[in-house]
Amino acid sequence: MKWTEFTTARAACAYFFICPGLAYGMLTSRLPAMKAQTGSDEAQIGFFLLCLGVASLLSLSASGWLIARWGSRPILKTGSLVLIAALPLCGLAAHPFQLGAACALAGLGMGLADVSVNAQGIQIERRFQTPCMAFMHASYSFGGMAGALTGALFARLDMGLFANAVCVLGVYACLFPLAMKKLVADAPPVSGGKKETAASGLPFFVVMCGVLSMFAYAAEGSVGEWGSLLLFSSKGASESLAACVFAVFSAATIGCRLFGDRLRAGLGDFALVLCGASLAACGMALVLFAPDAVICLLGYALMGVGLAPLVPILFSRAGSWPGIDPGKASAVVSTLSYSGLLFFPPSLGFIASRHGLKNALFLILALCLLIGAGAFLLKTPPGRKSRQLCSH
Repeated sequence: MKWTEFTTARAACAYFFICPGLAYGMLTSRLPAMKAQTGSDEAQIGFFLLCLGVASLLSLSASGWLIARWGSRPILKTGSLVLIAALPLCGLAAHPFQLGAACALAGLGMGLADVSVNAQGIQIERRFQTPCMAFMHASYSFGGMAGALTGALFARLDMGLFANAVCVLGVYACLFPLAMKKLVADAPPVSGGKKETAASGLPFFVVMCGVLSMFAYAAEGSVGEWGSLLLFSSKGASESLAACVFAVFSAATIGCRLFGDRLRAGLGDFALVLCGASLAACGMALVLFAPDAVICLLGYALMGVGLAPLVPILFSRAGSWPGIDPGKASAVVSTLSYSGLLFFPPSLGFIASRHGLKNALFLILALCLLIGAGAFLLKTPPGRKSRQLCSH
């Protein structure tokens, strides 16, 4: 009976993990259509993406308090509904100002949904004592891929974002009421945690999980924003081959995350994070030093496999620290993570303008090595010996 309850709760939570990935995949894949329908230029499109990111960070920062006040399920419902409503509004925007406002609304919904759905995943692991966060994050990656592919299909059919969003999100929303009923109730935080804290009063371990997650997100963002340009400008790849970088990376990430929970149960968090960070560093080194573009694609695939289990484990371990509320832990890790994703990859452009893109990407290699060093924090933190997650 317990196993059935676990799989049902995991499936319901995975359903909500798909939502922000699906929305983000559609939104980014239909940027050309939104640019044309609003008459925007490149600078305005960049501003819209900034609105999306800043609004996400604002809601990420407030989500911990909101979840503590009302619980993760109501906040997840609200954030997901806001996100589902915001996408058609982006498709209806006829003026740059309207599109900016709709993107900001999407960012607010995305931030609320992201923190609360991670809090739900932590609650499921706590309740059933079974790792499942890798599977959850695989669902997010699947949603992003599905959003991008359906965006490409509707673009091929010469249909705008409004029709795209209504059709895809309309089908997605059919299971919304059923999935909402299957989410688990929030449990009170476990008391008795250590008093080792950072300046903010949060446990030092939780903050460090957020920092390591920030490094991992920064590395992932560098692949999406700079990988294809590196292959095209420095490795002699054709434009079509260079465009395969993020697809190869995403496919490797999804494939690894589908088995991440089994690997975690078998290897343990420390070994998996250390091996993953080492593999990501080897992949990045291969990208930097290999002269052939196809070999560089293999390097990016290795990065996808190596980085895939890191963020789910860090979310899980931050939320399982004794005495901290899962919503607060999720908010801390999410805010730090998306700060890295939002600000670090663009900063590489400024470094690349002075020192070259290849030299700038050595910072990503350094981040992977730092994550490997940080893995030693996961060697059974104090107070966790009797609460290790077990497999069923």
